[in-house]
Amino acid sequence: MVASLDLLLGVLAAAAAVAVGPLGAQASAVDNAQPVAGTALERRADRDWRLRKRATTTDAAQLAGQTFDYVIVGGGTAGLALASRLSENSSLSIAVIEAGTDGSAVEDEVLAPAMAYFGGIANADSAYDWQYSTEAQANLDGREVFWPRGKMLGGSSAVNGLYMIRHSSIEQDSWASLNNDSSVWTWDTLFPYLKKSETWTPPSDYHIQEASMVLDESLHGLDGPVHYSYPGLFYNSTYEWIPTFAALGVDTRDPAGGENFGAFIATSAINPSNWTRSYSANGYLVNYGTNLVVLTGHQATKIVFDGTTATGVEFSAGAGNETFTVSASQEVVLSTGVIGSPQLLQVSGVGPSDLLEGLGITVVKDLPGVGMHLADHLSGAITLNTSFPFSGDPVEANATYAAEQLALWKAGDANSLYTSPNDAVAYINLTTLFGNDAAQTFMDELEANKTAQVQAYSTNSAVQAGYDATYSAELRDVYPSAVGQAEILLSNTGSYGGYPGAVTVQIQAAIQHPLSRGSVKINSTSTFDKPMVDAGYLTHPGDVQVLRQAFKYARTVSQTPPFSEYVLNELSPGDAVSTDEEWEAWIRKVVSTEYHPASSCSQMPESFGGVVDTSLRVYGISNLRIVDASIIPISLSAHATAPVYGIAERAYDLLLTTPRGEGGSASSTQDAAAQSSSSSSSSSSSAARSSSTASGSPSTTGTSNAATKSDGTSAATSLSPVSTLATLLVALGTLVVLA
Repeated sequence: MVASLDLLLGVLAAAAAVAVGPLGAQASAVDNAQPVAGTALERRADRDWRLRKRATTTDAAQLAGQTFDYVIVGGGTAGLALASRLSENSSLSIAVIEAGTDGSAVEDEVLAPAMAYFGGIANADSAYDWQYSTEAQANLDGREVFWPRGKMLGGSSAVNGLYMIRHSSIEQDSWASLNNDSSVWTWDTLFPYLKKSETWTPPSDYHIQEASMVLDESLHGLDGPVHYSYPGLFYNSTYEWIPTFAALGVDTRDPAGGENFGAFIATSAINPSNWTRSYSANGYLVNYGTNLVVLTGHQATKIVFDGTTATGVEFSAGAGNETFTVSASQEVVLSTGVIGSPQLLQVSGVGPSDLLEGLGITVVKDLPGVGMHLADHLSGAITLNTSFPFSGDPVEANATYAAEQLALWKAGDANSLYTSPNDAVAYINLTTLFGNDAAQTFMDELEANKTAQVQAYSTNSAVQAGYDATYSAELRDVYPSAVGQAEILLSNTGSYGGYPGAVTVQIQAAIQHPLSRGSVKINSTSTFDKPMVDAGYLTHPGDVQVLRQAFKYARTVSQTPPFSEYVLNELSPGDAVSTDEEWEAWIRKVVSTEYHPASSCSQMPESFGGVVDTSLRVYGISNLRIVDASIIPISLSAHATAPVYGIAERAYDLLLTTPRGEGGSASSTQDAAAQSSSSSSSSSSSAARSSSTASGSPSTTGTSNAATKSDGTSAATSLSPVSTLATLLVALGTLVVLA
C-alpha cells in the first residue's frame, strides 16, 4: 500500500512539473511539434507495466507438466498478437514461451520512439538482442553483417525503427499465385486483417499541410491494439520531402491501401496520447485473458512429437539447465522468427534430411525447404552536410543534450527529439531507376540468367523449383509494375557524431526485391547455439545493379529543389564515387541489412521447397503451424512489422473460424461458427479497451483525398486529467488487491 501511494504521489508530482519548453539551441530553433497530447500523469496511467506483469511469469512450474490448448513459441510481434486473440476465447488455454525478459528493466529504451536511432538496445552487446551475425559475405568484401533481432516480450517490435508500412496489393497477389490461391492470401482477403491491428491517428493539420501529405482515413483501422500515428516533432527536412519528389515526377498518396509506391510520410508505431512506442506487448498483451500464461526467460529447445504429430514443447532457462515439457492438446505454433523458426524445426527433426542426419538428429519429416529461400533488404546511405535548423546529431554526440531531450520526453513534451523517429520514404519503381529502355534490357538479362542462378543456389530439385517460382513471379508481376524496387528514406537522426559541428542528414537507399537467396542452417543440436545464417547477399549480379541505380537516385534527390536548397555538400561518399564501377565498389564496402529478412519457412507447395501450406500448417506434420515473417515467400516493398501483424490476425481466423478438415482447429463447421461468434464479441470488447487510450484526431485528414469515417464511428479522445486520475485510482486499488 505504501509503495502504491508513493507511486501515485510521484505521478502527481511529475504532472505538476510538466510544461517545460524544448532544451538546447538546435531543437528550439523551430517550433514544429504538435500540441502535447498527454501530460505525464496520463502517460504514466497509460503505460501500465503492472498489467503486463500479471500476465507473465518466470516460473517454469506454471507450464512444466501442464497441458494447454495452444502452445506458442515466441512472445514477439506475431506470437503475442496471436496469443492475445486466442485468449479472447474463454474456453481455450494458451501458453507462450519467450526466451527474453518482459522488458520492464529497459522501459525508457523501449518506449522512447527515437531511442532506436540514438543507441537503443538492439546491438551486438545487448542482452535484449539475439546477437546474430551472418556468415562472412563474399560479395560484401568478406564482411559479416550484424542482424539485430529483439529478445524480449514484443520481439523486434520492441526495438525496431517503428516504421508501419504495408506492402502492395500486387505483391500480395503474386504471393498468393505461388500457391494457386485465389482467396486465402490475396490482398482483398488480407487487407481487413492488416487494418484490424491498427488504431490510426493523423498528425496535426499543420504538419499535414507543411509536409504536403495526402491521407485517406478509409484505408486505416481505427480500433486495433497497436497505434499507427506520426511523430510529435517533425524535422524541417521532412517538409521538403514530398515536394522534392513531386519535382522529380514522383507522386504521393496514402500508401496504406495496397498502393504503397511514390513518396509519403510513413505511419510510425507511436501512441500519440503520450509519445511512446506502441508494440505487441503493450498493444496486444494488455488485452489478455486469464486463460493466457506467458513464460519469460525460457527458450524452446525442441518440439515434442508422437510420430508426426506435434504434442508439446521442451524448454529450458539455459544450456545445461533443467529441461521442462509443456503439452498442447490442440496445436503448437512457432512464432520464433526468420532465424528461430527454421532452427527449432531443424533441431527437432524437421528439415533437410542430409543436414539433420549429419548431426545425428532423427528425421521426423524431410523438408528440404526449411531454412532455405532466405532473402533480405540491403541498404546504405549517402551523408549530407546541410543548413537545416537541426537534426539528431547533438543527441548522438552530446550526452548532456541527450539527457535534456530524454527528460522532455519523460515529461510528455512533444518537442523532444525522442518523439521523432525517421519516417519520410519513397518507393521507386524499376523504370524510374533505370529508364524505360534500360529497365526492359535489365529484365531481359534477369530472365536469361535465371536458370544458372537457380542451379547455383541449391542441388535439391524442390528448392530449385521454389527459387524458380519466386524468381519468375517477381519478374512477371513486380519488376515491370509501379511497385518500388528501391526504397529511398530520409534519415534525420544524424550520422552518429561522425561529422562534429555539421547538421547532417542522410538519404538511404535499399533494394526491395533482391533475387539473391540465402539460408539458415544449424551446426549443433542445441537451440542455445546460434545457427549459421548465410544471407547470400549480392549472389545475384542484378542486385548490385539495382542498388547502384538506387544510390544514384538518392544523390539526385539531394540535388533537386526544394531539398537541394539546404544541402551544402555531400560528405559521403562524395566526389570520389561517380562511375558505375566506383558505386559498386563502394556498395560492397558499406551496405548492410535493412532489418527485413524473410522467407526461411516459405508458404509454397511442398514440391517448391515450401514449409507451410495456405493454412500455415507444416507439411507432413499434424498440429504444428508457423506464424511469423519466415512464411512470407517473396520480398515485399515494406517494413516487416505491419505485414506480420496482418499475418497473425489472419492466422487467428484460420485457427478458430475454419473447420479442421479445411485447415483450422475447429472440429466441425458448427464449432467454427460458434468460435467465430465468440471471437467477434470478444474482439469488440477488446477494441473498445484499446481505443480508450487513443488521442483525438481531426475529422479531415489530408490536403486531398480526405475521407470521412467509413464505419460512422468517431475517433477516440484523449483521457482528461480527471478521467486519468480515476484510472490511476482504479489501478491503485488493483495493486492493493494484488498485494
